Amino acid sequence: MSAEEASPRPGRSADPPVTVERFGKTVRWFHWTFALSFVCLAATGGLLVLRNPLGVRPETAAWLLTVHEAASVFLVVVPTVVVLSGSTREFFGEIALLFRWSRDDLRWLTLQPLSFVKAIELPAAGKLNAGQKVNGIVMGLLTVALLVSGGVLYLRPGALLPLAIHIFCFVVWIPLFIGHLGLALVMPGTRPALRGMVTGRVSREWARHHHPRWIEELEAGDGVSPRR
Repeated sequence: MSAEEASPRPGRSADPPVTVERFGKTVRWFHWTFALSFVCLAATGGLLVLRNPLGVRPETAAWLLTVHEAASVFLVVVPTVVVLSGSTREFFGEIALLFRWSRDDLRWLTLQPLSFVKAIELPAAGKLNAGQKVNGIVMGLLTVALLVSGGVLYLRPGALLPLAIHIFCFVVWIPLFIGHLGLALVMPGTRPALRGMVTGRVSREWARHHHPRWIEELEAGDGVSPRR
């Protein structure tokens, strides 16, 4: 084979890389600082709610409350600093994806439960599928409700309505967290997504299978991050 035949012709693009960037540093650092503080809040809050059945001593409960309050400050301050000191535009671009819905997203939500019992072809998803959008929106609403009700409880300890709202939101959060953890660590089809939140990159073939519209836009835009 001649050197001319071996080298790419002018205008011919090289083979695409085997991985693609899924999330940038700012999004990843926000995710992990948010998750760390939220897990700490859930653990300490759960122990406080169950302190009587578990026989938690008063001095231990007081220490748990202090840690709980410190974690709430961490939740507000550190992820905010991450966003403002990093790629702010990229972060809010990812948040905007949560609110971009199409008919395919609605069909995806309708058909997804059936995929657990029989083979079914789901509508092609963009960078975020409809389930991820719902999870992100619900988590955002729960976070706001927990912070507001927690703030009221800080000013008025034992207030019945904010305490009920706080506990209700916590109970709703538990299955969302378990499901999110299961998809990230257990389910073979979705487990590779965890790499995207750790290293920022995922397999192109995995992404093509689970988020085909996103990959199509990446390739059509020559590497430009897609808008869906």
